[in-house]
Amino acid sequence: MADARQSLANSRKNEAMRALVASAGWQWAAAMALGYAFLLWSRRTPSPLLGGAAALAAWAGVAWLARVPWPLGGGHELAFGRVDAAWNSAPGGFVLGLAGAAAVALAIAALARPPSRPRAASITQSMSSRIGYPGFVLATGLGALILLDLSLAGHAGNRYLALYHQGHLWLAMLALSILLFARRPLSRGFAWLLSVGGETLGRASRRHGRVSVAVVLVLATAAAVLAFGLALAHLRQLTSELGRVWLIAGAAWFFFLRAGPLTERLARSGKAAISLLRYAWPMLFVVAVLVGAMFVTRDMGPLLIAGYASGAFLAASLAMWWHHRSGQVISAFALALLLFAGWIGAVTFALFRVGAHDSVTASRLESVAAPFVSINDQLALVSWFQRATPAEGFGIGAAPWCGFAPSRGCSGVPAQIHSDYTFTAMVGVFGPFVAWAASVAMALWLHRLIRHHGRVTRGEPRLVGAGGQLGNDGQALLSWIAVAWVVLTSCQLAVTVAGNLAVLPLTGVTFPFVSFGMTSLLVNTAFLALCLNIDLPARRPGG
Repeated sequence: MADARQSLANSRKNEAMRALVASAGWQWAAAMALGYAFLLWSRRTPSPLLGGAAALAAWAGVAWLARVPWPLGGGHELAFGRVDAAWNSAPGGFVLGLAGAAAVALAIAALARPPSRPRAASITQSMSSRIGYPGFVLATGLGALILLDLSLAGHAGNRYLALYHQGHLWLAMLALSILLFARRPLSRGFAWLLSVGGETLGRASRRHGRVSVAVVLVLATAAAVLAFGLALAHLRQLTSELGRVWLIAGAAWFFFLRAGPLTERLARSGKAAISLLRYAWPMLFVVAVLVGAMFVTRDMGPLLIAGYASGAFLAASLAMWWHHRSGQVISAFALALLLFAGWIGAVTFALFRVGAHDSVTASRLESVAAPFVSINDQLALVSWFQRATPAEGFGIGAAPWCGFAPSRGCSGVPAQIHSDYTFTAMVGVFGPFVAWAASVAMALWLHRLIRHHGRVTRGEPRLVGAGGQLGNDGQALLSWIAVAWVVLTSCQLAVTVAGNLAVLPLTGVTFPFVSFGMTSLLVNTAFLALCLNIDLPARRPGG
């Protein structure tokens, strides 16, 4: 009976896979066009509930039309947006759920509409970069092509990669569309939460003493990290992304709090060592919690990337402290560069000297040192594949994913080439020049996403007027989140490419926006939605 159920599930997958191959290009183009329409609409500052309701309804319709598989179902049998391939078939359960949520959000938006009042200072939105959304389109399109090729000509176990990725990309586009409208409420809510937390901690310190509060905070944090490790010990893909979210949010929180003019007094008072410790302890706390969580979950791959990115954040915090203390800019910038370079060297040295104490890291270090005699021969296969690829690549549909020798198996490239070795997959299909161009273009695109954020906000907490009321400036915190995400993603990109070139051991993390992986794609797309738009300075009526 189990074999019969599995056969029936595979037949449905095969049918859906054949339909996807016939219409994959049109589906991807329509999804990108719909996402762009929501991006343009979000800049006209509609109600977040109204925009969210429209996004839920629209992507529920897309799931029904394209028969998208539900990506969060788990197991081997997929739940599709349309029960059967016939057009008169009933919609899937998750489609009905999204449609119901859209109706509820629309009703709440209609009932919660505020009464009309005189127009006051308004905040308008603009694009953060002209290539922001086009870069996302190109990256996801490149990934869709590679995954479709791997599904049709790669390992038999990966024959449904493109089908699964269809659901992953659909969910990412749904999150992108909703967060484009919800970015302001989220930023204001996060800023309010940080303010309340800081005030509560300050009151507790004044009432019970700083030492007592610090001890309670350390014990509570240790207990939370231990509980995190026990609950998610076997979900490394999830824990790695949660660790990235923690580091991004924590770094943004630190720079948001330390960007105000009141921190100058904190940086200039007292001796240098004590002043630096008082100034930088929140950043040290964030990094320590991340390191503890990764060690508890034994998730060493993301720990390496977080280690490199932590060096950038610590160097920036030290530079800010020195700038506040001395008033100099050039020396602070030089200090940050020296510290970051030294941090990268120290982390890399520690990786090769201490990494052997972890079994997984030891096997990957052995693979880097001697790929052709290592127990793990994946890097040897990757190196062979890159050297055997012609300058122009094998082309779509012609890459020898299973090698050149005729055999019943598929031993040409590692089975996880769609995640760890995406750079090698790009080399095989398009050639090394295109793979390197895509990597460099990704780094430049990430930089362009945050280039103009400094022109619209100083990054410090302040109040702004909107709709006749005063509220927190949400753009300052969003800009710091965008900067932290770009720094961490750039480190992830560099480590992934270095792992494919056998310079560093592989970490198990993906090539941003191109590799297969729902959690990584979803988290990166969510952060992208927060930095695609920027709030322009308020304009007065008639001004």
